[in-house]
Amino acid sequence: MGIFRGHTTTIRGNKIADFTVSTAEYGAPVPEILGTTRVSGNVIYYDDFTAHEHRQTQRSGKGGRRSKTVTVSYTYTVAAVLGLCEGPVSGIKRVWVGKDIYTYPNDAIQLTLWKGTQDQKPWAYVTGKHPDKALPYTGLAYMAGVINLGDSGSMPNYNFEVAGKLLDTGDGVDVNPADYIRYVLDKVGLNSVEIVGLDNYRKYCAAADLLISTPPDETQSKSARDIINEITTLTNAYVFWSNDTFKIVPLDDRTYSSWTPNRTVLYNLTADDFIPQSGGALVTYQRKDSSEVYNQYPVEFINRTNGYEKETVSYAITDDIADYGLRQANTTQAHYFYTKERAVKLAESLARNGKYSRNKYTFKLDWSFCRLEVGDLVTLTDANCGLNKQVVLIDSVTEGTDGLLTFTAVSRPDGQYSEAIYDVHETDRPYINYNQPAPDTDKPVILQPPADLTINGLELWIGAKGTADMWGGCDVFVSDDNSHYRLAGQITNTARIGTLSATISKDTTTIEVSVNGTFLSGTEQDAERGNTLCWLDGECLSYQTATLLSNGHYQLTGCIRAQYNTSATSHAAGASFARLDATLLHIPFHKEDVGKKIWLKFASYNIFGSGNQSLAEVKAYEYTIMAYYIPPVSDLTAYNRYRQMPDGVARYDLVVTWTPPDLQSYLSGEVWYKTNHQQAQSIVIKDGTSADAMGFDGEWIYGGSGKNQVVIPQAVVGDTYRICVCTKDEWGVSTSPNIAPSIDILVAMKTTTPNVPDNFSIAFSGTAVVTWNEVTNTDIAYYEIRNDAYPGAETAGLLARTNSVSATIPLTSRQGKLYLYARNALGKYSDAAILKYNKGLPLTPKAPVLTASIGGFGVQAEAIPAGCAGMNVYINDDANVRTVNNSMSYTCDAGIYDVCIAYYDMFGEGGKSASSRVTVKIEIDGDMIKNEAISLEKIDQAIQETIASGGEAGKAVKVITDNLNKEDGYKNYTALTQLNDAINLRVKSDDVVNQINISKESILIDGNKVHITGKTTIDNNVIIGKMLAAHAVTADKMDVNSLSAITATIGTLRTKTSGARMELHDNLILIYDENNVLRLRLGVW
Repeated sequence: MGIFRGHTTTIRGNKIADFTVSTAEYGAPVPEILGTTRVSGNVIYYDDFTAHEHRQTQRSGKGGRRSKTVTVSYTYTVAAVLGLCEGPVSGIKRVWVGKDIYTYPNDAIQLTLWKGTQDQKPWAYVTGKHPDKALPYTGLAYMAGVINLGDSGSMPNYNFEVAGKLLDTGDGVDVNPADYIRYVLDKVGLNSVEIVGLDNYRKYCAAADLLISTPPDETQSKSARDIINEITTLTNAYVFWSNDTFKIVPLDDRTYSSWTPNRTVLYNLTADDFIPQSGGALVTYQRKDSSEVYNQYPVEFINRTNGYEKETVSYAITDDIADYGLRQANTTQAHYFYTKERAVKLAESLARNGKYSRNKYTFKLDWSFCRLEVGDLVTLTDANCGLNKQVVLIDSVTEGTDGLLTFTAVSRPDGQYSEAIYDVHETDRPYINYNQPAPDTDKPVILQPPADLTINGLELWIGAKGTADMWGGCDVFVSDDNSHYRLAGQITNTARIGTLSATISKDTTTIEVSVNGTFLSGTEQDAERGNTLCWLDGECLSYQTATLLSNGHYQLTGCIRAQYNTSATSHAAGASFARLDATLLHIPFHKEDVGKKIWLKFASYNIFGSGNQSLAEVKAYEYTIMAYYIPPVSDLTAYNRYRQMPDGVARYDLVVTWTPPDLQSYLSGEVWYKTNHQQAQSIVIKDGTSADAMGFDGEWIYGGSGKNQVVIPQAVVGDTYRICVCTKDEWGVSTSPNIAPSIDILVAMKTTTPNVPDNFSIAFSGTAVVTWNEVTNTDIAYYEIRNDAYPGAETAGLLARTNSVSATIPLTSRQGKLYLYARNALGKYSDAAILKYNKGLPLTPKAPVLTASIGGFGVQAEAIPAGCAGMNVYINDDANVRTVNNSMSYTCDAGIYDVCIAYYDMFGEGGKSASSRVTVKIEIDGDMIKNEAISLEKIDQAIQETIASGGEAGKAVKVITDNLNKEDGYKNYTALTQLNDAINLRVKSDDVVNQINISKESILIDGNKVHITGKTTIDNNVIIGKMLAAHAVTADKMDVNSLSAITATIGTLRTKTSGARMELHDNLILIYDENNVLRLRLGVW
């Protein structure tokens, strides 16, 4: 019995390394669910993707030759958190896992709900395994659990039916639209704003069963206005702003069980009330013919009972369709509705509005009817239009510049309406004089704001208000000489301007102002961002809280002072104050206007836009245009920099540095200087000025500009330089050198011993670069970088000399010590700045990604690490290609290639990666094969035409055929066909066709048997499937370095025919000595 009693075969399935997430989106908005809807969730956390190995064993065979097959498979789990919406929510109802639906809770869901309360705790699983990642996700409703993924590396598609907020306002599933709208307004900070008619609207929606929920998977953020307008449109209502409140009016004209529509008429309007329009008409109207009105109204809604799928219902007016044909309106999207019944009600409401609102009336009234609003009912009587107390509903009101009110209204169906509440015909209407004189404009506020608040830095801002109630605005005129005025602009709104009520210091954060208008409070963030920006006599400030005092003044608290580069200073009572908003008029001016005196006049008009004042009767205000405030630079410094020229002459430069101001429009700093010993022509002699300082009274000399540094070259030794830096903005305006920050510095030789250079550091890439801070306490001739402590020695330890503050140095070792010395002009060296460095080996990269192409392949690696210069690419362990990029293309012959890579730096390379394999093939382009087929089709067509005609096929085709005259000639013939772009030679016998086709695309040899007798060479090393017959490759045809196979039947294999040898038989190994004696037998025999 041999020792090979059986074998074990292991079949191992592919193991997935990465977890695939299909429902994770960074930056997606967190929805807030009001009512009940379906959401997909967003993966906000996952971890512990784990493969679980499973083994299944099967045995086969008998006796001692039994075999065993072990199948290894894997299943996977992952811990995941799926964010749902803003909490808290009421709960979860149904859960879709792929195509399966479960009612929560259910073990098959594998997830647990966190409702999104403010005090909810982190998931205990993460707290236990990854405490540093455990987050409570306060205020976020989410599902979490360890999910069994089965044999897939991706998470199943989850969808959740979430019962959100405000369920108690409706039927426990959906929400009353009135409460939905109130919630939206409260959410955007308008909780103090009243909604007139909200209770009536709430009763209407409940009685009509028009309950709604948030649309599913609402991924786009919407404004509160868009949300409210969409809801009121779907519920047949108007919402509008009226007298500092919102007002909401249902438009439905039908009575429900607990709600009755508005049937109260306010006015009976007649010809005595209407103001004639253009052409003299009192009432104009538009009427759609029946053939122009839609008669079918489709509505798209979300069907909750059908898995939240979108469905469409329609309401059709069958009689109208029969008379005029189908005219379908555009589909109305009603994704707030989740039941078919509610969608049908909406479609019916649209049809009623289309029928009864086909008549639209337009008329004008004076201000005595200003109490009329959208949604009010009036009757119209106009004999010219045939109207006799026609009930209409007002749907828009527009106030014209002439003070008249233009109304549009739609007709209402017949019904029981009340008598008019107001009868304006019993008494005479008061006379209104639209041309009464306008009151004067009060003293305006004229200011020049900081440049960052303007378009080009050159603007004059003006705020104005009237002295009496009839003030409607004013025209602003400007003059250069107080004689000739031109119109500069118009002010149409009252600005909030006034004065400071009490003196404040530069540190005061609470101020009291006497000002007209209303001030709303903000937040700390509003103040920081300038959303409540004010102007106080040259200073910009923003407030947080505005409180109206009993004396009519406003107290502004939490003020942030000195904004936009203005200065916080003390201000006396009576200082000019203005709220910087859109009511101020902006007048641009030119740079050349700075310093010019101008005059401004404000000609008022009344609230009706008439009664304009003349320029002769209004006061002129004088103003001098100033250069706007530009903040100065700070931290101004200057020092001497010594340099020795190649001819041995010493030179001194002045290095000037500064910190730019916090100015958004900052462009550069302009450096100007004077010396105490100016040129004679520049010296100004003044009494009391010593001869050594006369140069300082001369003109400034321009020294250059820069962001934060300028070098003044070749300074004169012995002179004292007075240097200033002016701030220049992007519009070309700069401060004056006379008021700019300045510094004096003496240019003289400094002989002190150099200080040790600071911040000596090294950076590696393809080279080694050392940097340090400049030494300024003496005149530095140069710096030495060495690997020994012998400054000045001309030895191998000297790596570099430079007068810069950086140098590239040659290093040969990955670790060592460097010495940096500063040498001054007198040859004195500083103490050494010592730097120890240790450059580790480059990281070992991951296996490269190889992409095969025709005639080569591409290599893609991860990014070159910092400190490395590139990578070496090893191909089949012999070819070595170096590149500075992390990708390359390699051209080669067809074959199989193993490729690995290694990163290298200036010292050498690191470890090699694992190998990747690629197979390069030489393939024929599919288009060529396609073109070959086209050529054959052309030849076949030419031959068939010749067979049919027996003649030539044309000048472009020559065909020679034989054996066509016999009865079966079409079955057996020879043909030579020549086209202008192909040649074909063929022999046909019955169903066998042997042919050679030559075209510009390829050569085709096609036959039942092809025999090549001569020596044949195939270039490009390509032999693919079906090229070799079985048993066609013999041992004498093989020349390989190694040979391997998964399985093979080899018969008997001997290393020699006699003498010391090894023989390999089926299931048996024999070893002989040199005397042909069997010494070892191993196997089964």
